[in-house]
Formats: sequence, structure tokens, C-alpha cells
Amino acid sequence: MEQRLAGSVCECMGWLDEYQDDGKIERELIAKKNGNLQKAFTRGQRWRLQVKTAGDSPESQEWKRTLVIYGSKGKSDDILLSPQSPGQKCFLPRAMDEFLVETGDVGDVYKIRVTCDDLPGFEGWHLKSFHMDKLHTKQEVNFDCSCWLSLNRGDKELVKEFPAVSEDQKPLPVHKYVVSVHIGDHWGAETFANVYITVYGKRGDTGVRKLQTSLVKGEKFQRRKVDSFLVEAVSLSDLQKVVLGHDGEGYGAGMYLKMITIQESQDSEEEWIFPCWNWLDTHLGICNNVCEIRAIGKRLISSSKLPQPNMQSSGLWIMDIVGSDLNIEMDPIHLSFIFYGDLNHRELALQITGKETQIKDELAGIGSVYKVRVAVPQTKLNQPWHLDLLHMKHTGTDQEMWLAFDYWFKPNEDTCVELPALYADQDPLPVVEYSIYVHTGDLKKADASGEAYLCIQGERGDSGKRWLSSRSGPITFARGQVDVFKIKAVHLGKLNQVLVGFKSLKKDDWFLEKIVIKEGSYPVTTHNFVHNDWISKLSKKDFVEVAIPLKETSVTSDLVKNFDTRSRGRWQMCMNSTNIPEKIPDIQLIVFGTKRKSSVQKVQNLKNEPFLLTIDDIGDITKVAFVLSSQCLRRGIKLDKLRLKDLDTKQELGFYTTDQWLFEEDGSETVTEIAAVKPDKAPLREVLYSVSVHTGTLPASGTDADILITIFGENGDSCKRKLRHSRSEASLERGQINTFSMKAVDFGMLRKMLVEHSHVGYGAGWYLDRITIQESGENNIQYVFSCQEWLDSGVGDGQIQRELRLLGIVKKEHLTRSIWGTWDVIVVTDDVSTSFTTPKMTLYVCGEKGVHASVVFPKGSPKKGQNYHTSLELDKKFHAICKVRLEIEEARNGETWYCQEVKLQHRKSKEALEFPFLRSFTKEEGSSVAELPVLTAGFNFPTVKKYNLYITTGASPQSGTDADVYVMLRGFLGDTGRRKLVQKGEKLFTKGKVDVFQVEAVDLGSLQELVVEKGKGSDWQLEKIIVKEPTFSGTETLFMAQTWLKDRKDGKKLASVTLNATEIQERRSTATSTLGNQQMKSEGTWKIYFTQLHDKTTEGSEELIKKISALVMVFYGSNGKSNPISMENKVGHEAEDQITYDVYFPSDLGMLYKVRLGLQGWENNTSQLFLRQFKMQNTKTLDTFSLTINKTLPLSLNGDRWMELPIEWPLKDALSVVTYHVTVVSSNVLKKKSVVQVTMCVHGTNGDTGDRPLLHLLQNPKQREDNESFTVHMDAVELGELHKVVLSIHSKTGCKLDIKKIHLKEALKPDYIYIFEVNEMFSVNAGEPEIREIPVSFVIKDGVELKNEVNHTLLEEKSPTENVAEYIIKVYTGDKRGAGTDANVHIILFGNEDTSEIFQLIESLEHRDPFERGKVDTFRIKTKSLGSLHSIEIGHDGKGVGSGWFLDKLEITEVSTKEMFCFICNRWLAEDENDGRTVVRLYS
Repeated sequence: MEQRLAGSVCECMGWLDEYQDDGKIERELIAKKNGNLQKAFTRGQRWRLQVKTAGDSPESQEWKRTLVIYGSKGKSDDILLSPQSPGQKCFLPRAMDEFLVETGDVGDVYKIRVTCDDLPGFEGWHLKSFHMDKLHTKQEVNFDCSCWLSLNRGDKELVKEFPAVSEDQKPLPVHKYVVSVHIGDHWGAETFANVYITVYGKRGDTGVRKLQTSLVKGEKFQRRKVDSFLVEAVSLSDLQKVVLGHDGEGYGAGMYLKMITIQESQDSEEEWIFPCWNWLDTHLGICNNVCEIRAIGKRLISSSKLPQPNMQSSGLWIMDIVGSDLNIEMDPIHLSFIFYGDLNHRELALQITGKETQIKDELAGIGSVYKVRVAVPQTKLNQPWHLDLLHMKHTGTDQEMWLAFDYWFKPNEDTCVELPALYADQDPLPVVEYSIYVHTGDLKKADASGEAYLCIQGERGDSGKRWLSSRSGPITFARGQVDVFKIKAVHLGKLNQVLVGFKSLKKDDWFLEKIVIKEGSYPVTTHNFVHNDWISKLSKKDFVEVAIPLKETSVTSDLVKNFDTRSRGRWQMCMNSTNIPEKIPDIQLIVFGTKRKSSVQKVQNLKNEPFLLTIDDIGDITKVAFVLSSQCLRRGIKLDKLRLKDLDTKQELGFYTTDQWLFEEDGSETVTEIAAVKPDKAPLREVLYSVSVHTGTLPASGTDADILITIFGENGDSCKRKLRHSRSEASLERGQINTFSMKAVDFGMLRKMLVEHSHVGYGAGWYLDRITIQESGENNIQYVFSCQEWLDSGVGDGQIQRELRLLGIVKKEHLTRSIWGTWDVIVVTDDVSTSFTTPKMTLYVCGEKGVHASVVFPKGSPKKGQNYHTSLELDKKFHAICKVRLEIEEARNGETWYCQEVKLQHRKSKEALEFPFLRSFTKEEGSSVAELPVLTAGFNFPTVKKYNLYITTGASPQSGTDADVYVMLRGFLGDTGRRKLVQKGEKLFTKGKVDVFQVEAVDLGSLQELVVEKGKGSDWQLEKIIVKEPTFSGTETLFMAQTWLKDRKDGKKLASVTLNATEIQERRSTATSTLGNQQMKSEGTWKIYFTQLHDKTTEGSEELIKKISALVMVFYGSNGKSNPISMENKVGHEAEDQITYDVYFPSDLGMLYKVRLGLQGWENNTSQLFLRQFKMQNTKTLDTFSLTINKTLPLSLNGDRWMELPIEWPLKDALSVVTYHVTVVSSNVLKKKSVVQVTMCVHGTNGDTGDRPLLHLLQNPKQREDNESFTVHMDAVELGELHKVVLSIHSKTGCKLDIKKIHLKEALKPDYIYIFEVNEMFSVNAGEPEIREIPVSFVIKDGVELKNEVNHTLLEEKSPTENVAEYIIKVYTGDKRGAGTDANVHIILFGNEDTSEIFQLIESLEHRDPFERGKVDTFRIKTKSLGSLHSIEIGHDGKGVGSGWFLDKLEITEVSTKEMFCFICNRWLAEDENDGRTVVRLYS
């Protein structure tokens, strides 16, 4: 342009336009006058604006209104429409306001844009019209407005554009452009920032527009989402570019933008494509929040289906090529158009002669076109040319696309350009910038000069030849240098090789080391192509081309830009929720990181108001957990948004909240975990864990307590979770497996778990066998955590919280192939070890029956924090792998080595085993050796047991030792290996002392041998070793030694002895000190809990309470039974799913062992009571028992109204319910059944049955009345030995009843019949009952009548656990000289239930003078029931001359069970023999 000022000429020759060239809208011009240079500026234009406000517009307030004027020469700056004088009010209803403004020379005005501020409180502005007068030329421009600028009226927009209106020219159309923002499928691609866009066309721009209201439901700008917005603007003509940005700051606050598509209107059939394929983030991708994206063309919005690659549709592609004008005086230019299809590619060489060129071609055989490349052929261009557009249309499919190349081809430049094909409903392939690093080798004469090209080949075609040298001259590759080149190409997919061509002008040889190609900015994919060879050496060709295959590919996701500041742990959380309860619950928050977790924080706001969190250095944040402090909610809280922002570094973390509820939709959970999302880093996945709880089979193992578990894994823990019972499972029953679901963010490999409950009191707890946890999904990994302990405050150690270690990972099936051969061993270590050099370690792989193989890890070989690889051989002795043992051997004091996992993989079959040790190894006690079993699905899981060894050193002088002692336990299932006995801070193995050690090993089965080995040192007298399993139903094994271990004279071997198991005793622990050895005190108040779940009658609580009032209960204890307790008139209290009552025992019943339940008045009441479960707890001692019933009273409308249930207590033998068959022999009872009621109460050592109606219990109601006998069945808790029955006869009228006898037997013991002889004619008066007590007459066993020797008085007084037992003792005196004795011999019997008193063996059944040489003497004794005998004490008082006695053995037989126990002695009991002892303890 030229601008004349006072006779001077000012040359400009440049755009004054924000969106052209350098974007300047003001330029300094140099004027020439009389040969002197003079500065000048372009002169502006002045306008008078008249703005009319409509009458219904709100009263004006101080809100900003701005104006931009667009003309044929450019646009104005933003013009603030402000009052022209102080105190003036503008934009009042019906007012016409005038403004004087000045702009640059914008040319002919064609539109204006008016904008109102987006500030709170702005009600809107109703603009009626706009008029402009150019003051110097009197040019007038009118704009017909009549619209609202408001967010809640009209189009709900604050920005409006209006075209100029004139009489002689049609106004430009106003379009509502549909701007669609496509967010990519990358982790963290979403943003919650405000997003702004400016759209540019050949006719101006839209100005900056906020993308506020999406046409698509849901949160805007979310991953994989396309949001569409309406942007109203005067027609921009052909679109050229967009500038898109957001106001998010900090890493993670941005978004991954795939592309922008823009339609001219919602009815348009075409859309412009603006691809981005990059991050808009301050620390990623372009490291900016704003990017400019140029259009690559247009595509149809919907089209007919493309032909398949192998089905070519008939028709032609008509292609119109549009570019710049050519200089007709010069030769035409030549270009190559290469069309790539999914089957092949086709090159068309074209001669461009004008601005527009059309070609037609079938493009046969190439399949569906996916990209087009335009390149300069070998001939040089003689003039520049700009390629604007390639329009392609297929005549057969009507497929159509417009490719906007917008590219200059210039002389002396070997360039090419590619664009992807644009199809409807298909994402265009991205155009990628490949960075190429050419490494010349650092060898002598490796450098070279010449011409070079490169062609990248991938799964989606190739890049074509790209010249690394230019037409102006060759390129030099210097020795040891890295030359960098950049090319752009449509994405080639996975790269596979590069072609390198080279022509040396000086016949140099070039040593090419490698080519590295990088693509993308975040993450960066690096491809390495290694050559390490010469190019063109000894070649006679002009160009030498070599193909270099891909060697390796790596992906890095490092931040492009590091944080400017350091975090001080100040984070801001913003969350938005719906469905919030009226009373906002107390919600706690825990943030988890890669190092640890944060302290508990409080959620302060759920309604989109940020609140502050203080988070220490926990590493990179991985997840957050919301924990409900109170009980479960009635419904969940819908979470719509969750963000975390570091106030120092500005880092922002996202959390996916699609369909996310806090505490589940039904409010049934108390913890919700959500994984943190970072850009392009996969978050921890959400996993549904299946938690299977295996309750033990011991009496009273079950519980109705709420079980809380915390699972710990490598990615953090689950927080404390309540195992939610389903409506059909109100408690954890004895011997059952209950399965629960837990939704959580992936824990990684599980490490341990914490199990607990809050019920206090003996019997209120739980015996847990194990817990298995299984992941859902592809991994389907099952973890096993073994417990085998009580969680009961009244049992064992009284703990109600236990930490369970991981036992192992379950293998789905047995090793299917031969396990012989080579196994690769991988030891996964951790960096928590304290020792710089790893100590020597040994791994033992153990098979069946003690078979094992080992591999030694030399000192320093498994590096700290690294994995160690080795191998071992298994020979043909191995038929199975049962366990592995890892042992530390040469650690210094204080050194710790942490092993995370050991993996074994068969080199040939590839079958693998994993052993998660997850522990530190030291030389301290219990930390130097660890074993783990192989766990196989469908088979019993071996457990790791802790064997306690009680080692007794002899009492003789100098019996102790200072030597090291080693032991090895052998059992039926394997051995422990050689273990050194270590105990910190104590002097071991001193005279008469018992030292206790613990050996941890996989279950050995029944113990058989114990090998003891003494190191070099003083001699040691070993008396005995007792091995105890610490479980409550474990065993106690005695290994008698009574021997000296002395150093061998040759010094070659250590002193050792192999001990056989002398006695194995089943052992059962008792309750803790809350009960001690005393009996339970049952007197006082007990609280009864009736569970309402699954009431079969489905009535309400009031009806259920009414039915419970008819309940009668009788309790039995070791001290007697209670009177019937009626629930009538007792007040019930409702709490959740339970109804509670209080009952009172006026006297101490002792240990309760059964209860009888019945309904009173049931004959006149047809209602039934379903009892699922009830629990009783002593309000003072908190002793608790539960009964699972699941039955309806009465059991049948015509049957027994009573139900008996045994009461179970931890570590106590429980009785069982049995069925008794009662046969009554009578001549007329059945004939009188209509007028007579007969009840019977059976008494035994375990109490009685209560009165049971015999005639109602008839099993065959159709039994003929002339039969002499009838049989009834009676269910009751087992009564033990029966000793009497009590008959009660009632009659409505006077009658006589003949009863001869009663036979009674248990259903499962049909050959053991109790006979009660009656033989009486009962004369019964009306209303006067007859009651008879009938003792047992005799017993028939296996058809043989046994004499009744039962002491009925004794049996009545004894409690269920105090039966009398009789033993026959045979004493074998040895056949040695002087073996007999005249001393007084005594014996004590030890059983697993009790210990006998001391018996003097005086009267032999065979000999008047007992204990003579070679004789056998028999004795018979009676004592309380001792259970199974495990040992005896026998000895004499040493009186008399020659009192020494050689005892061979004893045989003791329990009369009732016929069980015989043998006790081997085979030694002298004499003061002058052996060790001088006259009393010994013998074990069976």
C-alpha cells in the first residue's frame, strides 16, 4: 500500500492485520521528502456510533460492552463503549446512546461484533439497533440487531455479530457454526478448565469465544468425548485455521485434543477438519495451553459405505487440483501425486499448467485410499507454486473429500507434503513429525560427503524418499557426529525398517552406526535402527541403498518440562456431588502415594467449593479413599467431579467419575476408592475382589460379629472394610465358607491382611481357618492367608485382631508334565535391605518324603533392589514339588536382606511356580529361614506352622553345653531342614533348664523323628524334647532322649542323635484367664438376641414379638437345669434386625450345654414361630453363645412342641442332637388315645428330655389299635447313659392303662437297647395324673443281655463331663536276675481330659505276691473319665531289701471302650542302677 503525507511517499508493502503475516496492526513507515527520510504513521478513521437499547432491557449497570469493527482491509481493536462524559448513564431502556470512536483504515465495513462481560449479576442487554457514520466521508453503515446479549435469555450468548445492512447489497449471512471438540483416548485427556476458541476464515474471524454450553449431555471435555457448541458469526467464507486454548494451569490441568471439526450449520453436509493429536498442557506436548491448528480440508458428514479393500467399486475418481497462478512465460511445473490405499499405491505424474487442473483416474487396485502425497519429481521446479486444494469425488460411491494442502513448492528444494484421506465417521490419520538422528561412527575415515536420502517404512506404507541433502549442495556426515533431520508424514504405524541411500561425490566411504527415529512429544516413541557398517565401500553404483531393520522400540513418558517450584504438600480438592443426604455425613479422606499414605483428612465440602488438604511426601499420588465414619447410608452419593491441585507446583490430578457413587448407589459400603489419573499414564485399575472366609470346624467357631478386614498390597491398603452380610447370611457359621465382594483400586501383589471384630466375651468370638482372596478379570489370581487361630477375648491369647501373612498364590492345576530337568530361578529382591552386599543365601526345592535340591546364591550375587537369575536341576527322584525353603547363611549382625518373591519356571514346559516370601532375612531368631508351600486349586492347602520346641537339659553335674545346637524335625509330609537354635540374650542349655525355641515350617504332618546335632564344645546331656503345635487342636509330641552328646574323637563329624517320637498327645487349649480353670458362672442376667432375618411368615415386628411371647425355654448346665423360662410378659427391644430380651438365672447353672425351646398353649394356637438364630450374652461376664436354628415351632402341628439344641463353647466338647426310638409295649394305650395323654421324660447322665407327648409322636398314625406295641421318635440332645424314665398319664375320664415295658435306643445305635420293665395296670382318675419313675432294668447289646451295674445315684449327680471309667492294668516284670521287688508300687494315669488320683497297686488278680521276676500282674481300678491316655507315672518307694525293680512294660485297657494303651519301660527302677531313679514317666 502507499500512504501520502504532505507530499511525501511512505512505502508499507505489508499487512496491518492481526491474522496475516506477522500479525502487526501498526507499522512505522519511513517517508521520503527531498531525499531525507522522515517517520510517519498510518492515519485512522473516526466514527460516530448510535446504539439503541430496547424498551424491555433491564436498567443499565456498570457492565463493560465492547465492539470490534470488521472491514475489507482489516478489523479494529476492541473498542470499549463507555460514557462520553462523567456521570452519564448509557444503555438505558429505550435510549439512544452516541459514541465517538477512532479506528485504523478497515476499508468497507461488513460486520461488527458486540460483547458483554461475563460477570455475576449481569441480567442482560436487549440491543435493538446499531448505526455507524464515518465522520469525514459521511459514509453510513446500519446493523439490524434486535437481540438479547444474556446468558439466560434469547440465544443465551454474550457475544453477537451483525452483518452490515445496505440497500444496494445483500447482507452477509449469519451462521451458527457447530464447533465440535474431539478429546482423545489418552489417560488424563480430559480437562475441567474453561476452553476458548477463535475461528478464522478468508473473511475475518469469530473473535475469542468461550465454549460454554455443549449440545451433548454430560461433563464437557472428557476423555473419548465429542462436545459440540454453537458459535454464531457472520459468514467467514472458507475456514483456514482455529486458535484453541484453555485457562488451566499446571501439569495435568490440560487436555489431549484429537481434533476440531466445524460445520457451517447443524444442517450442513460437510465439515472442516482441524487435527491436533497433541497435548495442550504446560508440561506436556507443546508445553502450552494455546495452539493454532490449520485446516487440512473438508469431508462429508455422512456418506455411503466405502467398498471393502478387496471389492473395488466401479467408477472414477474426479480430482480437481487448485493452486496459485503460474507464470505462463515459463515452463509448466511437474508434480507427482501418490495415492496410498490399503492394498497398494499409485503414482500419477502431472503437469500443472494453470490455477486449476482436473484429472480422472480409477486408482484401480489400491483399495481404499488413506493418504495422498504430493512430491517434486527428479526434475527441478523453475518457478514457485502454491498448492491450495485437492478435491476428490468418486462417481461410483459419491465419496467426496477436500484436502487443503496449503503448501508452497519452491525451486531448489526437494520437498513433499502428505495429507490423510478424509472420510465420514472416520478419524483421519495424524500427520506426525519424525525426528531423525543419524549417527556417524567414531572410526577413522568414517565421515563422508555426498547426497543422501532416507525412506521410513512402517505397517502403513512409507514416507517416500526424503532427501537429507539439498539441491544446492551435498551434505557432510562428520566422524562421531549426530545429524538431526525432521520430516512430516502421515502416521506410518509401527515402523519396521528404513532405507538409506547415499552417493559420495568424492568416493568417500561412510560408516553409518545407527539411525534413531523419534515420534510424538508425550509420550515419545524411540525406534532404533542399528547398522554399524560402511555404506558405498567397494560399491560401483552411483547410489548405494541399504535396508536397516528395526532393532528395538522404547516409549518414555517423562515430563517435557519440569516443575518450577517444589511442593510443600498443600493441595486443593474440588468435588461436586448430587444425591447428598439432608444431614451431611462425616466423610474422611485418605490419599495414597507410591511411598505411603497420608494422614486422615476430612471432606469439607461436596458442592464444588474447593477445600485444603495437607499431604506429606507420600510419593506420586495413586488413589484416594473416602471413608464413612458412621454406619452405612440409606443411599449413596453421586460423584460428578473430583480434582486435586497442588497449590505450589500447580499439578492437577483427575479422577474418572462416570457412574461413580460414593459408598455404592444403595449406600451399602463404607469405603470408596478412586484411582488418580495422570496424562498418558494408565491409572491403577478398579478390581472386584472376591473374599472367601473359611470359618473353622471347632465347636463354637462361628460368630455373628461384624468382621472388619484391611488388605495390604504393594499399591497400598484397602482401609478398614466391613464384610457385608447378605440378607440370607446373617453370620459366619461353623465350617462354612462365606464369600464377600470388595471393590477397590488394584492393590498389586497382596502382602498381608488385618482381620478383626469388636465382640468381647468368651464365646463371642470366632475361629478363623483361612481367608482366600481372588481377583476378578483376566488375572484371576487367588491369594491364601492362613490363620487357624481364635479371635475371641476369652480364648488363648485373647486377641480379637490378627495380622495374617500371605501363605501363597494358588496354582490352578497340578504340574501336568514331568518336573525333571532344568528350572530357571528368579529371585525378586527389594531395596529395603540394609546390607550393601547381599549375604550368602540357599534355596531348597523340596519334594515328597524329604527329597530336595538346592542352589546357592553366592555372597553379593542378589543385588539390592535387583532380580537375580540362576537355575537348578531336579532329578528323577522328584515326583512333585511340595515347598521351597529360603535360608540366609552368612549374614553379619544387623544385616537385613529382603526377598519379595521367588519364581521357578521349567525351562522346557514353561510351567511356573510363584512363592511370595515378602519378608526380611537376618541371622536373628526366627528370621533366617522361611518356607512356603505349593498351593494347588482343588486340593487341601498346606499351612505354615510354628513348632515350639521345649528342650530339657539333664540335671546331672556339667550336663550343660556352650556349643551350637542344630535340629531337624521329620514328619510324614517332610522335614524342616537343619535349623540352628538361636535365642537372643540368654544363656542356653544349662543344667536342668528348659529352653524354648520356635521353628517355622510348612506342615510336617505327624511328627516321627527329631535329629539333634551338637557343634564343637562341651558335652551335653539331653533329657527330652517336647514339640508343641501352637494351634488349639494341635498335638504335643515327646521325644525322649536321656543321652549325652559328646564330641567325636576323630573330629570329622558333629555329635548327633536321632530321636523317635515317644508319645503323641492330642492337645486342646483352654480359655484365657477370664475363666481360668474355674467353671462358668451363669447366674445373673442374660440378654437374648432373636434375629429377624427371613421370618417365613413375613409379618412385622409387633406380630413377631407377640409370637415370641409364647416361647418357653429350659437351660441345662453342669450344675443343673433352670426352671422353664417363659417369654410371656417380657419386654422386647428392637435394634436393626434383632429383637432383644432380658432373662434372669437366679442360681448358677455352671457351664451351659443345652437349651430346650417350645411353645406354650400350642394346641389351641395354629400360629407358628420361625427361629433363624438367637444369641445369649451374660451382661456381667460377657460370656456369649449363638444358636443357628432355621426351624419353625412347633416342629409339626400334630407332633412335639419341643426342640433341643446343644450349646457350643470354644475349646469345649459339644453334645449333638440324636433321635431316640421309644417302643411302648401295651395292650390298650392306643385304644385309649382319644381320652388319655401320656408324656415321658427320659433321664441320662447329660440331663433329661423334658416331658414329651408320646401319642402325639406316633410315627404311624394308622397303627392298628389292637397292636401290643407302638413306636415313637424323639429328638433330643444326647443324654449319655440312660438310667430312668418318668411317665405321666392324664385322662379326661377314669380309665385303666396297661403298660408292660419300654424299649429305648438311639437311631444310630440300634444294637444298644435300654429296657425299662413296667408291668403295671395304671388306674387313672379323671383329672388326677398318675406319675411313675421307672429305672432302667437292663441293657441289650448286640442281642446279649447285660447285667445292669449302673449306679443310678452316681449317674444322677454327675455332670455330663464327669463319667466313671474302669481300667485293667497289666504289669510285666522283666525276666532278669533280681528283677522283682517287694517295694510299694504306685501309678498315676494321664489322659487328654483329666488326670487320675494316685493308685497303690497292691492286690494282683493273679498272684498273692506281685511284681516277681518274669510275672504278669493284673489290677482293676475305677476313676473319673480321663479321655485318651497318653502317659503314666509309675514307681516305688524303695522300701525293703533289694527294692530295685526291672519293669518291662504295662498294658492298660479301658473297659468301656476296649481301647488298650501300651507303655514301654525296659529299664531298672533302682537307686543303684542307671540314673538312680525309682519313678519314671512313660508315654504310649
